[in-house]
Amino acid sequence: MPTPDAPRHADRIKDRVTDITLDDEKAAMRSAASQRRAELAAAMPDAGQALALHVDAVLKLCEGGIIAGYLPIRSELSPLPLMRALVDAGASTAMPLTPPPGNPLVFCRWAPGDPLVDGPYGTRQPPDDSDPVSPRLILAPMLAFDDAARRLGYGGGFYDRTLAAIRAEGRQVTVIGIAYDEQQTERVPTGPHDMKLDGALTPAGLRLVETG
Repeated sequence: MPTPDAPRHADRIKDRVTDITLDDEKAAMRSAASQRRAELAAAMPDAGQALALHVDAVLKLCEGGIIAGYLPIRSELSPLPLMRALVDAGASTAMPLTPPPGNPLVFCRWAPGDPLVDGPYGTRQPPDDSDPVSPRLILAPMLAFDDAARRLGYGGGFYDRTLAAIRAEGRQVTVIGIAYDEQQTERVPTGPHDMKLDGALTPAGLRLVETG
């Protein structure tokens, strides 16, 4: 005869199976998407300059607030030409400091030409004593995205935790993924803790998604 705990035990098993299936699906997509992005980066070395042509569209999204970018690693599409254009247009910009695993990102004021130091995972970042800020707009790297603004990252969860923490404090933030147009896929597998983007910026232009 089943005990009262049997249904809960069955639910836990079901959750573990779902997590394993989702993790496997994401891992397979990451492998293919990483290879695809590397090919795109080699074929389109001027794609970062194309992003900078959309500086006016990005400025409208930040509503006068601070815009956070990232220092590209691996084959990530570089937002640095865009950030230079934003600074030239009078915007304030920032970069993330990568925290220990399990923590949200910390953003510090930074503009092209400012000092950088070595960070974890082969990254570069502002010095630890830089001025911390709260960005109004975050530009995030990604491996793939879909029409519903779902983002495939590396699996560390840094951006998911960061967005959850910012929004839990009641602060407004817009998040735009940076990618090659060809990184779009039919569907990105996501779980309950994966945060959706507000849109994507590609060399072809800005694509916003209604998230309400």
